[in-house]
Amino acid sequence: MYIKHNDRLRGQSRVARVRYQAGVTLIETMIGLALSLIVTASMVALMSNSMGTATRIIQMSQLTDELRNSMSMMTRDVRRANYSANAVYCYANSDCGIDGSATQAGDITGTNGSCFTFNLDRNQDGDASLDNAGGFRRVVGNSIGRIEMWIGNASPDCSASDADWMAVTDPDFVDVTTLDISDARSFTGTVIEEGGVVLTQRVRDINIQMEGRLTLDNSITRRIEDSIRVRNDYLN
Repeated sequence: MYIKHNDRLRGQSRVARVRYQAGVTLIETMIGLALSLIVTASMVALMSNSMGTATRIIQMSQLTDELRNSMSMMTRDVRRANYSANAVYCYANSDCGIDGSATQAGDITGTNGSCFTFNLDRNQDGDASLDNAGGFRRVVGNSIGRIEMWIGNASPDCSASDADWMAVTDPDFVDVTTLDISDARSFTGTVIEEGGVVLTQRVRDINIQMEGRLTLDNSITRRIEDSIRVRNDYLN
């Protein structure tokens, strides 16, 4: 009888162990799957947001570089406006402004709008009036704005055909929405030459503002601004 009693106890123990090792229910499985899906979806959303932010930062940097490169080209040329190779003759010659030894063809024009032109002695022969100088303008084509640089063989003309202008910005990438040139901070003074001759001296301070946005994503915009003190003051 003792042996049989122990056998019953061992049998009950095996039954208890089987009951404790029972699997999870269907509801518990569904809850676990739902939690796994939520965690996975959150991770995917976080990675997607991180990748989108990185792409946006890269696009902003590219837009900024495009606008800054265009601004650099404009400021570089404008700083040399009215350059004349004969200006060296003004050293020890106070009459250079009236005796013809140092000539200036004209001032910067169109400084209150989206196009400006200037004279420049490109071939360094001392006569800027014969050179095709330079200029920049903003034009719109297919509803996309772009910056163009003068490359014509005549005096620059803001209303000339596109053949005389070369695109500086890429309309497939950037839409230039604003180009504003102002010389509101320029001022005029007088210079008295020997013999009482009075020359008018124009000190030119040019301000350029440019705004643009990505052609494929108008929500990404940038605005840059630069002020230029033209090296060659204009005398007449």
